[in-house]
Amino acid sequence: MIRITLTAAALLLVASGTQRVLAEQVEQQPDPIASEVVLQASSSWKGDQYKYPQGTPLITVKTILFQPGAKSKPHSHDMPGAALIQQGELLCAVPVKGPAKHFVEGDVLPTTFKNDLHTCENTGTDVAKVLVFYAGAVGLPTSYYIQK
Repeated sequence: MIRITLTAAALLLVASGTQRVLAEQVEQQPDPIASEVVLQASSSWKGDQYKYPQGTPLITVKTILFQPGAKSKPHSHDMPGAALIQQGELLCAVPVKGPAKHFVEGDVLPTTFKNDLHTCENTGTDVAKVLVFYAGAVGLPTSYYIQK
């Protein structure tokens, strides 16, 4: 009888230890699907308030590559957008009114909006890769460039 009791107690200890190890393993494993908000914005990185364009909605996603030293022509956007710096770095500036802001790999920024012309320049030594999302409308260009 004592042997049965000791065996049962030993089995309970092993089972509880196994359950604890299994519970710890479950806690250590990542969720099969996880999400994280990396940006929510109602205005651009320089502060202009967003307003959606009229018309049939059209989402556009672009990958833009900037070679080292490359600088975009002055341009504007008539729609809200967001950009993820996937690699490299950019200096974005509003030459006429200011400001300028430096963005690096991993930064997510709400793009500038409406009439403020801005430029973006790769100030690094490697290619800058940017994934840009625009919330526009059918027939509306994602960017307007001034002619030079």
